[in-house]
Amino acid sequence: MRKIISIARFEIKRLFQKRQTFLLLFGMPMLFTFIFGGAFTESGDNKPEITIVDEDQSVLSQQLITQLQANQHYSFQLTDTKSVTGQFENQDITGYIRVEKGFEKKIHEQKTPEVVFVSSPSFEGTDLVKQLIDDSLLQINITSAAGRFYQETTGEDPSTIQEDITTQLKAAPPAIETITVTKNKQLQTMNNLTGRSAGFTIMFVMIAMLSSTGVLLDARQTGVWYRMMSTPASKVELLCGYMLAFFLIGWIQFGMLMMLSKVIFHIEWGNTFANIILVSSLLLCTIGFGLFIAGFVKTAEQQSIFGNLVIISTCMLAGVYWPVEIMPDFFQDVATFLPQYWGMEGFTELTVRGGGFTDIIAPVGILLGFAVVFLIVGLRRVRFE
Repeated sequence: MRKIISIARFEIKRLFQKRQTFLLLFGMPMLFTFIFGGAFTESGDNKPEITIVDEDQSVLSQQLITQLQANQHYSFQLTDTKSVTGQFENQDITGYIRVEKGFEKKIHEQKTPEVVFVSSPSFEGTDLVKQLIDDSLLQINITSAAGRFYQETTGEDPSTIQEDITTQLKAAPPAIETITVTKNKQLQTMNNLTGRSAGFTIMFVMIAMLSSTGVLLDARQTGVWYRMMSTPASKVELLCGYMLAFFLIGWIQFGMLMMLSKVIFHIEWGNTFANIILVSSLLLCTIGFGLFIAGFVKTAEQQSIFGNLVIISTCMLAGVYWPVEIMPDFFQDVATFLPQYWGMEGFTELTVRGGGFTDIIAPVGILLGFAVVFLIVGLRRVRFE
């Protein structure tokens, strides 16, 4: 055990003697988090923006729009048919509502008017918006029916009773109250900055681990491995020493980045014990990935070039650079086959939803599965002679 600890201590000391190590391990992740986190994080209430196209231009269609705009959870804005198509295709808006021509006429004829809501597949509030539309239509139907009855009974203008009913309905308490529920009250206001911080921490830890595992290839090229094999330490002890060094280096980097992001970006990482389990499983997977790449190349330079290409491209697919929800469905499906995606899922559960250990069992299990496969293949293919 002493030999394993000595090897690990030597390797950690050797790594941190280089000044560029601090830039790679700590400076670059914080810089990328600041750039990409600021690019995708908006200030203010950040309400989903939904536009309304009023093709009827009638009194009742205006009444529908007014009722929708009174909702505090969404930003409803008027626009025209030509503009809404381009806005939706460019993802400038979450969705749009189209009030078909003949809306008022169908209401008076006691028919069902056509109000169409179109949204992106990733929008999770579709059902709520449709419910808001149905509630508004119900209120309009009630006031219209009351107006017709008032006119038939008194022969007077129905607008008076319609206005009175509308006022009474607005004053009535809501039938449904939407409440955001989280497991931890401190975690209700998370924004995109948290996702980018977790994502770039994962990416740069993978890059650092790739560089660290490349030490084994350097040792083989320079003959260091042969000299170490001549010492009393066995091959297993040498491998365990290096593996322990890689694991501790990863934890030093991850721990420091979590502390810095909490101080600088005010990010809450959630349950400490669950984070320890998640980060440890992610590090084992990352170390295994580095050895996996090392098993298919001959030099540390080849490992660095090929490995960085794989890491950066898969990180883009896994939602590190931007939210995975904005990508096409096909790429979202591909992302589920990447370890970075499951690392992000674990951090999402802990930081955004305030989850605990039981909530990250699936991501941790999948990451450990990746780790086992990578380590088995990597250790079998890496040649030290």
